Amino acid sequence: MGKKIAIIAEHGNGKVKPITYELYTMVKKIQELSPFKYEIQFFILGQDTELLAHSISANTGENTHSVNIPGVAHYNGSLYKRILSALFTKEKFDTICAPHSTSGMDYAPALAVILKGACITGVEEVRQEEGDIGFVRSLFGQKISATLVGEACPLVLTLQPGSFKPNSLKLDSPDKKNKGRVEKVVHQCNEDKMVFTGTRPSASKGSNLDKADVIVSGGRGIEEEENYQYIEMLAALFPRSATGGSRPICDYGWVKYSKQVGMTGTMVSPKLYIACGISGATQHVEAIRDAKFIVAINTDPDAPVFRIADVCIIADLTDFIPLFVEKFNRKKKAKNE
Repeated sequence: MGKKIAIIAEHGNGKVKPITYELYTMVKKIQELSPFKYEIQFFILGQDTELLAHSISANTGENTHSVNIPGVAHYNGSLYKRILSALFTKEKFDTICAPHSTSGMDYAPALAVILKGACITGVEEVRQEEGDIGFVRSLFGQKISATLVGEACPLVLTLQPGSFKPNSLKLDSPDKKNKGRVEKVVHQCNEDKMVFTGTRPSASKGSNLDKADVIVSGGRGIEEEENYQYIEMLAALFPRSATGGSRPICDYGWVKYSKQVGMTGTMVSPKLYIACGISGATQHVEAIRDAKFIVAINTDPDAPVFRIADVCIIADLTDFIPLFVEKFNRKKKAKNE
């Protein structure tokens, strides 16, 4: 008995975004764990999407729907919800997969409600769970993980970026002989509820985070605004350094948003990244994944950030950093004498 699964592609600036192929990798994992044979189909919405649809079909070998919406070059939540619900009402799918992005998180839960299905957001892993397929996601600021099983149909999933790597796909040299079929659909829409007025760069654009060789960032674990001085103290030891922060302390107003490191802030790739009092939420981890070397300081030995850190220091940063700075300066002074 076969089942059908849909993947909603994400694109921007004339390119298919990497999360689209991460979604495909997740679907292949679902297929591997399931006793059912899945028929996989891609859907890509927007203006002039046919070339992108051909790119997806060549890279994956799966059938792809180019849903062309004239005049809609940018994401429009109202239109996406209306068109996707119409498409998936006409053709039934057991599972619908979308990116856990600002747009995906806008339309995915609404789509589940309209289709009378269920929605699991922020999926990080897929595993076998007592004969069913379980979807793992983090709760309570990454403190615990929950494995959820969907019983309603359709099941709408959003995938946390960076959770699956599309290693098996040859994106640079697709197999043109194994291309899937591309179907083009045109939707004419007159929309007056939501109007696109332009995009604004993140407040972190133009900051020195993207130029620094060393970045020292503080998180909620610094506990109070005054303790950010320890982050600055540590950063001052290194040339070409910058200080940063996680989303929570930017929201608290302890540091400016121009210092925010994360998927909604700045993606960084320094030679050295030092995370102080940062638990390691997926949004932050994904933003520092390209750092050459990562050091984490945290009082919680089970902090998720330790899973990706090269050096893990279990300590109170307000005790550790002054001692480290003192010893560093003493050794530096002795060397210069």
